[in-house]
Amino acid sequence: MAEQKRNKRLNTSALGFVLLIGIFIFKSFIWDEYIVNNTASAALDDVEGQPGVGFVINKNQEIAIKPYEEGFNVYAVSKGFWGWSVTDELSISDKQNKSFEITERTLQFKDNKSLYLVFVMDKDNYFNTVIAHSSNSGPIHLNRLASDNGFLFYHYSEEPFKDLIYEGTTFDGKVKKIN
Repeated sequence: MAEQKRNKRLNTSALGFVLLIGIFIFKSFIWDEYIVNNTASAALDDVEGQPGVGFVINKNQEIAIKPYEEGFNVYAVSKGFWGWSVTDELSISDKQNKSFEITERTLQFKDNKSLYLVFVMDKDNYFNTVIAHSSNSGPIHLNRLASDNGFLFYHYSEEPFKDLIYEGTTFDGKVKKIN
């Protein structure tokens, strides 16, 4: 009788161990590889645009900026139960065929979290740097991404921007306001 209980415990323990290994193998080799996007870049595999840049906002949120034929695409990528997915996107292009296009937008992530973005598209590669002056946060130095379509200057924040005034510095050192 005692030996039967011992054998039953061993069988139960062995079954639990085999089940645990099965779950691990299923998650590692099937779930992560074939069912869900296990990285943010995997979620962006099927979206339009050339290779671009990506930024980690936090462990569950990233943004990606990808050049494409007429401008740039910006993607919000969020992590959820089913892996990473694109939760919002926007296109930045010179719609009005102007040398400079200034855009202020908001991207939405899962759980209704927002990210505030500013963009200056410089299709003539005229400016070396762009700074936005804000009434609530002071000067903001915009990052630059180059492509065949020109330069895209950008900045993102978890707080909204207020009353931005833009100025650019040309390659010969002249500072000009951008309207």
